[in-house]
Amino acid sequence: MDHLSEAVATLDEGGVLTPLADLIRQVYRRAADRHEPELGDDAMSFGTTVWRNLTNLGAAQSAGVDARIEDNSLEILCAGYIVRLYSLQGGTGASVESIRWEGSEARLGGAVENSRHGQLALDDEEQFPDAFAGVVPRKRHVRIAHAGDIDTGEAVAYLGLPRDNRDGGSPWFQVQLWFGQPAPAVLHVVNDSRMNDALRLPGEMPIPELDVQVRPQRRGAGASLSALA
Repeated sequence: MDHLSEAVATLDEGGVLTPLADLIRQVYRRAADRHEPELGDDAMSFGTTVWRNLTNLGAAQSAGVDARIEDNSLEILCAGYIVRLYSLQGGTGASVESIRWEGSEARLGGAVENSRHGQLALDDEEQFPDAFAGVVPRKRHVRIAHAGDIDTGEAVAYLGLPRDNRDGGSPWFQVQLWFGQPAPAVLHVVNDSRMNDALRLPGEMPIPELDVQVRPQRRGAGASLSALA
């Protein structure tokens, strides 16, 4: 069994995955139902609502699971695995390969630890064989990358093992579609544009180019443009 399959099986057996999938779907549906562009809602407010709801409800509703809020994000501990959730910008058409870990020390830390050669694992053959088997799994950091349609609330989520890719390559050692139906690539382009515009600061918004033409002055129409300059 590969590392990701082992992680998924362990988390499923520990009662983590099913309630978490239900919560992600519910949060996206509710956020879409409450989304009102005519009142000023946009992609940024939609994403913030999903993030805060998942964080707070996930910590409150995880009965029997060691869940907590760490660095303003939901973190779940189970059988040595550390699970965190991150959103994909661009809606359900966003590529799971587009995610980046450099956003914060906490975000990058799991990818770095997973990528270490000789990562501490108490079931190594050279370290107390079988004494602590499974306590610290290899590549113990698991990440859930999720997105949802701002209009319908349909969600999509991926499960994977993050990789330190600051020098290039994929941000994942392994990743798989967990649930949902990714949107066609054409929608990805549209949603990316909408999300990127929403996330720009006011001073970063593009200034449209205006096609200004000076009409020939009619006789007796007053001062010329050069005279007003």
